[in-house]
Amino acid sequence: TKQPGSVLTRSAEEVKRYRLYKKIVPPVLGLITLVLIIVYIISILFTKYGSFTVKINNLTDRKYYLTLCESDKFLNPVSYLNSKAVKDVTNIDGNSLPADLNDVDGEHNGENYVAYTFYLKNTGSLEFTYNYQLVISRMTSGLDSAVRVRIYYTPFFYTAETGEHIYDGSYTDYAKAKTGGNGEPEIDPENRVMTNFVGAGTVAEGTVNGFKPGDISKITVVIWIEGNDPDCTDDLLGGEFKVDMVMEVAGAS
Repeated sequence: TKQPGSVLTRSAEEVKRYRLYKKIVPPVLGLITLVLIIVYIISILFTKYGSFTVKINNLTDRKYYLTLCESDKFLNPVSYLNSKAVKDVTNIDGNSLPADLNDVDGEHNGENYVAYTFYLKNTGSLEFTYNYQLVISRMTSGLDSAVRVRIYYTPFFYTAETGEHIYDGSYTDYAKAKTGGNGEPEIDPENRVMTNFVGAGTVAEGTVNGFKPGDISKITVVIWIEGNDPDCTDDLLGGEFKVDMVMEVAGAS
């Protein structure tokens, strides 16, 4: 402790450590700050752009196995697909959507809608049943009240046993039940009756039975904000909506 009138001195070792700290600490703090900034920017970008993901939950037995691909040729089968969502979309009239949404493979987003087509194949050796579920993984500002989801689902697009392809252009439009309507579905212009979301966090779900080895399902998911919905107001500005599709082998048929 320094006494009154005394001179405070430092040893050569203390001076050396002090100078070393002055050299090392500022760059280290700068690096930590840079890393935090990068992580923050990445988190902002992920929230900003979002994504639509498809994943498979397979049984451990490889006899019951599903794979995914953006092409029915299955040259690059995977168990996980990811599509970037459209940035800063605005509301549109669902009647203005293109008629060929189920005719283009992979990601084919429009200016103000998300569109993604992919295929699911039984690459196991046995027939089985699988379940699918389209879940809402992120939603803010009550945006789900004005969102529409269209699903084209062809469970047996290709039947391996016969070698036949089936093109089915039919689809189902989903929406959250009408606000204050006691469970009644939304009805968009030209009397387009929506199918209610199956639950608070789930858009749609279903089961496919008798899926044989080599069989292929085709799925197209389209998402937009319906400008004709009474809930489509400025209160939804800045809202986010992200969905994930989960496919799961349920067991032998």
